[in-house]
Amino acid sequence: MTRVLYDTNVVLDALMQREPFYSTSTAAMDVENYGGKIEGYIAGHAVTTVDYVLRKQVGAARSRTAIAQLLEKFKVATVSDATIRQALQSPLRDFEDAVCHAIALETGISVIVTRDIQDFIQGTITVMLPEVFCQSLLTQGGLEGDDGNL
Repeated sequence: MTRVLYDTNVVLDALMQREPFYSTSTAAMDVENYGGKIEGYIAGHAVTTVDYVLRKQVGAARSRTAIAQLLEKFKVATVSDATIRQALQSPLRDFEDAVCHAIALETGISVIVTRDIQDFIQGTITVMLPEVFCQSLLTQGGLEGDDGNL
């Protein structure tokens, strides 16, 4: 099983139906369609960011409902003291992305799906655009996980 971390921008694209990214972000996050081969994660700090942005658009009650539905599909990857300290030492320039990268390393995540792949160039985790992630699952039979299976 491949563990995948969905970056905040991808989650917000799907939840807020932001065009032109909505369809590819939604498809990338449709973990049920991958036959149990994908274990999806959202970073702990991303949950609060998503709530903050959603509340402004749809209100607190609808934001909480959206987050509850999101957490039915995805696990929350913990942000710990060690995560933050590792991110501070990261060569990644954007601190939020450094935290995501550190979370991925600590959690055994193989792929980060994001629209900001340039921000992760100095990292060691595979990073894909949502459309590339979906295409890799369709055309190449999947991604290589830690156990050699998707």
